[in-house]
Amino acid sequence: MTVLRQISYGVAASVLLAALPAAATDDAQVWLSTQVTKKLSDSFEAVADMNSRYYDNASHYGHFQVRGLIGWKPDDNGMLGLGYSYVWGKSLSGKVAREHRFFQQANYGILHIGKAELVGRTRLEQRWFSDVDGATWRLRQQIRLNVPLEGPKGLKGIVHTEGFMLLSTPVGGADEGVNQIRTFAGLGIPLNSRLTLETGYMNQSVVAGADRMNHALSIAVNAKF
Repeated sequence: MTVLRQISYGVAASVLLAALPAAATDDAQVWLSTQVTKKLSDSFEAVADMNSRYYDNASHYGHFQVRGLIGWKPDDNGMLGLGYSYVWGKSLSGKVAREHRFFQQANYGILHIGKAELVGRTRLEQRWFSDVDGATWRLRQQIRLNVPLEGPKGLKGIVHTEGFMLLSTPVGGADEGVNQIRTFAGLGIPLNSRLTLETGYMNQSVVAGADRMNHALSIAVNAKF
C-alpha cells in the first residue's frame, strides 16, 4: 500500500488544506446512520450502510442514503473496494432530487502514535442526478485519528476531517474545485462485542453556491459480523 499512501498524502494536502471562505449562514442538524460489515472470507468483506439527515434546526427530513460496498483486504491495514449508493434529497421548498453513485474506495493505515492510530480513506465517485444532465466526478479524502481512552475496552476518542473536491462540472451543476469540508469530533463507545456507537459533533463547511456552515449532532451505530 506504499504507493497508495504517497498518492493519498498528496490528495490530502491539496484537498484538506484548501482555504475556504467564511460561511454565510448556519443551520443546526441531526445526522443518523447505521453500518453493517460482514466478513466474507479472509480477504473479502461486504459493507452496507444507511443514513438520514434532518435539516432546518432538525425539523426537516431532507436526506436519505443507502450504500453498499464489496472490499478486498490485501492485509490487515488496508482495503480496496467497489460500491454503489442511492441518495434521495428534499429541499426546504419541497423539491425532491435523486442521485445514483458508483464509487471506488481505498482504506489504509498511515501511522501509529503510541496506541493511537492515524488512518486514511480515499473515495472517487461518479454521480448521476435526476435534475442535472450528465455525470460528475467527485474526490473525497478523509484522515481519521482514533485514540484509545480509559474505561470500557474499545472506548476511543475520534477526530476526522474529510475534504470533497468536484473534478468535473455537468450542465447545470456546481463548479469544479473544493466543494465542502466535514470535521468530526466525538467518541466511539462499545455496546457489545459486535456493536459500536459513534457519536459527536459534525461541522460541515459548504462552498457550493451560497457559503454556509452546518452544525450537526452525529449518531452512528456500527455492527461487525
